[in-house]
Amino acid sequence: MSGSSYNGRSFTGASGIIETPIVDCSNIGGNTNVISPTMIYFGTALIGDILNVELQGSTIALINSSGNSVGGIYPTWAINLIDCISKGNKYIATITNINGAAITVSIKKVI
Repeated sequence: MSGSSYNGRSFTGASGIIETPIVDCSNIGGNTNVISPTMIYFGTALIGDILNVELQGSTIALINSSGNSVGGIYPTWAINLIDCISKGNKYIATITNINGAAITVSIKKVI
């Protein structure tokens, strides 16, 4: 349909210019698994521990209170998370489950 609107941004049909939808950075977050966890850190990690979520190049890294990268994440919404972090938004990861080397974290925006 020509002249449609999505999140306040207009776009036209296939022959017109299409703008990407606006991402609401306050709604980005959820549960995801840690990729390549640093076992030295996660051997002592506890459920409820809080990590900072930061960009290291194009990787979303989890950073502990000592400033060390302890693993990464790549959730299905990673592109939106990277965009929001790049715009200055801050996120944290709370460890919600540890099952051997499988670690689950909950990501949420810092207000």
